[in-house]
Amino acid sequence: MSINYQILKKRYLNLFDYNEEYFNSIMTDVLFAYSEIAEILEKNKINNVLEVGSGTGVLINVLKDNFKNIKFTGLDPNQSGFHNYEKISKKLLQNNDSINVIKSPIGKFETKEKYDLIFSFNVFEHIESQSEYISKTNELLAVNGKNIIFAPNYDFPYEPHFILPIIINKKITHTLFSRIIKDHETKTKEEGLWNALNFTGKKGIEKILTANNCKYFFDYGIKKKMLDRVINDKTFRKRQGFASILAIISRFLFLDKILFDFFKIPFPYMKLTIVK
Repeated sequence: MSINYQILKKRYLNLFDYNEEYFNSIMTDVLFAYSEIAEILEKNKINNVLEVGSGTGVLINVLKDNFKNIKFTGLDPNQSGFHNYEKISKKLLQNNDSINVIKSPIGKFETKEKYDLIFSFNVFEHIESQSEYISKTNELLAVNGKNIIFAPNYDFPYEPHFILPIIINKKITHTLFSRIIKDHETKTKEEGLWNALNFTGKKGIEKILTANNCKYFFDYGIKKKMLDRVINDKTFRKRQGFASILAIISRFLFLDKILFDFFKIPFPYMKLTIVK
């Protein structure tokens, strides 16, 4: 079951007060996330789904429209107040009682439900205690359930929210680029975004997974999908700025295969699946 931009625009643009630039910045992620999650729902027997960090609620709403026999729950603390997600979510869900969206951080979320699928898109890097997140979501999984995390991989020295190289560590990077970081937060109305980011990369996350006795695997097919997205998605390409130009050049010259496949340099984005 596929969706496209025009369908989303017709139905949801009004929720964004007809601000197309802001709408596009959200929808490019919704379209990509939908393609990933819909494929899982189509290929597996899934009855109960939890999205952690449901944000505007558009993704979970679109999923429900296309998979009517599945129960969807959204979890979003909205603690940092980034963007205008809570306002949009309230308008979206005002007359929609088929989706349950709960305002709570994952650590304080209490339920007797067990979920066949738990997923999060670009949320994990905002979690202060990633160990708690993995432990808690693992508890919420049904037997044979899947917990899928899409997030930046900070083992590659690049910060995608601010489009900055990471120089040694987070503290030094902030010292060197403090003006750029402040200007970005002011422009996007994301005050405190930098401080809220957790720079743990794939290696650090594997240590957490091992400590929690998790069964897991990384889907390395995400590399091709992300590079394809840079080439085909104009909004995403614009958002990534100079980094997208480097990605396109590397694909054109086959440098991506040399760097990431031959030399095994960490790819800057990851798809992690934890199974129970």
